[in-house]
Amino acid sequence: MTDSYGVPTLDLSQWGSESQSSFIQALMKGLETFGFVVIKNHGIQPSLLDKAYQQSKALFELDETEKLQYSIESSQRGYTAFGREHAKDNPIGDLKEYWHIGPELSEDSPYLNEYPKNFWPTSLPSFQPALSSLYAELDRVSQILLAAIGKGLNVEDGFFKQLTHDGNTVMRLIHYPPVENGAPTGAMRAAPHADINLITLLIGASSEGLELLDKNGEWLPINNAPDEIVVDTGDMMARLTNEQLPSTVHRVVNPKDLSQARYSMPFFVHPHNSASLVSLPQCLKGEPPKHEPITAGDFLHQRLRENGFLKESEDN
Repeated sequence: MTDSYGVPTLDLSQWGSESQSSFIQALMKGLETFGFVVIKNHGIQPSLLDKAYQQSKALFELDETEKLQYSIESSQRGYTAFGREHAKDNPIGDLKEYWHIGPELSEDSPYLNEYPKNFWPTSLPSFQPALSSLYAELDRVSQILLAAIGKGLNVEDGFFKQLTHDGNTVMRLIHYPPVENGAPTGAMRAAPHADINLITLLIGASSEGLELLDKNGEWLPINNAPDEIVVDTGDMMARLTNEQLPSTVHRVVNPKDLSQARYSMPFFVHPHNSASLVSLPQCLKGEPPKHEPITAGDFLHQRLRENGFLKESEDN
């Protein structure tokens, strides 16, 4: 089945069934062609998603002074204020505010003191349990998708599971607030960009607006059902696969009525910081690597600098 002008909708319940090979084939074709697929029957309960969105809305309704208590310079955890983020090579701030949640690592993790710690708003006691549960469920789904991609690439079983163990995976709660007096010239809810990470899962955005840039230079709207997950590949996956699975530029366009708010919760799947982003031999196919090797941590810091969140003195 296809939607959004050809972007395929795939059934995750085929994983582990007699139809698994067909699922893998369709997943790879969709990611190679569009960099996007839509997933249904993923097993995340609607009640959990409703709780998470209720808590997200409650979070952004807090007073700005309270939200700023949970803000750090690099924006990798906690709150980032409206208009602060901009796309690479675009100085105009996006029309959004957001909150980052990362992994809760074990005490023996080598990255325990390397990744920023999570913030949990004390005035919202139901926030942590709801969002932690959704984080765990999205992580579960992401591991199935990565295992399927691994089989499609003919890498050894467990390759992506090992790569993402103790990974710096981030769930971002985004609020695109109403803009009552019109948007500044050139400003968008999210300017055209490609994601930094391996794959991104987006479930249950509260309104339309997401568009991808296809290979013909046309913008295609992604119109998924509320209980479906939009999946796209990021720059780290593109580097690993020597662009066999490209990262696709996408954006969130402004609605005609800017008084309408929008909420979304993308889940950015990252490797652990010391993972090497070197092109897989299976993806070279007689061609030289298109990218120089770099660790996932260094690549992330490079992109955070480009987005204005890290100064040179902080990149260590």
